[in-house]
Amino acid sequence: MVKTYLKTFPRMFKRHATRLVSIVLMILVSVGFSAGIGMAKDKMDYALDHIYTEAKVADLIVKSTRTSGFSEGELALLASRYGEERILRGASLEFCGGELSFNMADDAMPGVSIDVNVTFPDVGKGVTKVYFFDMPPSDQLIGGITILNSAPRPDSVGEDAAAVYAERGTDQIPSHPLGSTLHAALTSVIQTPIAPPAEQVSELTFFVEGTVQNPLHFATRDDVSLQFEDEDGEQEKLENIFYLFGSEYAPATNDVYISLERPEHAKHAQVFSEPYRTFVEEEKASLEALLTENGERTAEILTLSENFSFSSFHEYAEKIEGIGYVMMVVFLAVTLLIVLSTMTRLLEEERGQIACLSTLGYSPAAIVLKYLLFALVGTLIGALGGYFAGMGLSYIIYINFDWCYTLPAFPAQSSTLFFLVVSSVIVVCTLAATFFAGLKKTREKPASLLRPKAPKAGKKVILERIPLLWNRLSFKYKSSMRNVLRYKMRFAMTVVAVMASTALVFAGLAVLDCCLFQNIGTAAMIGVSVAVVVFAALLNFVVIYTLTNINISERNRELATLMVLGYHDREVTAYVYREIYITGSIGIVLGLPLGCLMCYLIFEVMTFGAIPLISWFVWVLAPLLSLLFIFLVTLMLSPKILKIHMNESLKAIE
Repeated sequence: MVKTYLKTFPRMFKRHATRLVSIVLMILVSVGFSAGIGMAKDKMDYALDHIYTEAKVADLIVKSTRTSGFSEGELALLASRYGEERILRGASLEFCGGELSFNMADDAMPGVSIDVNVTFPDVGKGVTKVYFFDMPPSDQLIGGITILNSAPRPDSVGEDAAAVYAERGTDQIPSHPLGSTLHAALTSVIQTPIAPPAEQVSELTFFVEGTVQNPLHFATRDDVSLQFEDEDGEQEKLENIFYLFGSEYAPATNDVYISLERPEHAKHAQVFSEPYRTFVEEEKASLEALLTENGERTAEILTLSENFSFSSFHEYAEKIEGIGYVMMVVFLAVTLLIVLSTMTRLLEEERGQIACLSTLGYSPAAIVLKYLLFALVGTLIGALGGYFAGMGLSYIIYINFDWCYTLPAFPAQSSTLFFLVVSSVIVVCTLAATFFAGLKKTREKPASLLRPKAPKAGKKVILERIPLLWNRLSFKYKSSMRNVLRYKMRFAMTVVAVMASTALVFAGLAVLDCCLFQNIGTAAMIGVSVAVVVFAALLNFVVIYTLTNINISERNRELATLMVLGYHDREVTAYVYREIYITGSIGIVLGLPLGCLMCYLIFEVMTFGAIPLISWFVWVLAPLLSLLFIFLVTLMLSPKILKIHMNESLKAIE
């Protein structure tokens, strides 16, 4: 008996190979998308942590609010609190329009002040940022500024020219060739109480000795100024970034970079994780209290949350995760609906096999076990394929951000949380549904199972109660509407599945529209939205294919009867496909409102985009794509209908 029982396994897999493939594809697409989105977010966080760790990025940047910079006492306080090895002194300034003006007042000489105006004709009209450090990057213990290349002073440049380093060229910041010169005109007006103002004019020359890469500026687009805003209140974008090391032109120290020694609970926490945020904010609050004089703060303290490169990249990671959560729920719901429908209908087709095994004395557990194995094999193969598909998706999303950021290589750390959660839910739900449905079948009497299930009794459908509409329908459409509405559960499941998959396509196209055609977001988000559209379209296609294939498989005898009655090939296929188009169209129409709800949730997560801004072609393209998939599926499955063997199908229940 055991040998006979074991023989049923390969036969079952062979007989239901198409359904097995459908289950595998459904789960592969769903798990692949969910795992890929989750992995992408984790990989981006790993990349941030890599940049932070490798470059020894400062946790706090303390900026003096005084024009004279930090006092010696304040610098000594910071050094004693954190240690000399954990601080870096420097200065920075920003100017706009190629012109810098400031006042130099000396407390030792009351009434004496110097108004300084410096004009840089070579740097353009945008915002220029200049960093000053006492030591070169090679001697800095924190800060992570890397010299990419350098060159000796050209012969054409005089000895009085000061060396300057430029930030590497990006899509936003122009490159400055090594050895190129920058000129400046310096005008100083000295004012004293005893003499009229005296003006001094001099020329300054700088030459580009090298280029550097600053981890605080790893964004290659949209990096912003901390000081200047445009007419709309938005931060102006940086146009140039220069560095002077040990320069005589350095102003008083107004920046101190601090690398914090973390407590044990936050020692290995990732940047922007809750333990890290909490620790940094607490330290920031303590330091603000120390740097307060007469009730006023003498310094402003910035964290990585105020740095554009770090904060914007982390925001994108969170937005991707938010999109994943919203769409993962729908992906998961559709997948479970189709997989559970596939398994319950498979058990219905196996009525005769279950009856035979029960008659031979097999226990209900043994009978159900073979169907549990079928479901388990399909879900595990699909989940395994989904893992690798998710890894590929996360890689595609990650490299898309190379358009906007200078990133390290794709992180090697594993990230399986999303994969394990989604796969576990699918496996548990599928096996539970298969077990209970199979157990219910085994409780029926073998004699009852061996008899074909009586077709559902026909009765008037709702359209028949509307004579004005019903009487205008031809016989073939009346027949189709009766078939569609007779099996209410099957009809509802098909409509819901098509509705949800259409909504996913609509939401993906809407996000793509906002990013691409309305120029909201970034080029990297375009890549993410394209991935969403592709996976949503794949799911839509697999859903329609699976439901149509099941519909055909369950109606072999009915279709064979039509062939015996003399229906032509085109009439037989139209008999089935007419119902599919009716049901699918209803699902497509209902999918648009659901898609709007998904778009609303996604736009809330992304903090950009709005339903009224969705272009008209998205409303047209999403339904057309679903209809196109239905058409393609009908073309693919037409040979299956026409190959139905009439004699075998009609004798199948004897």
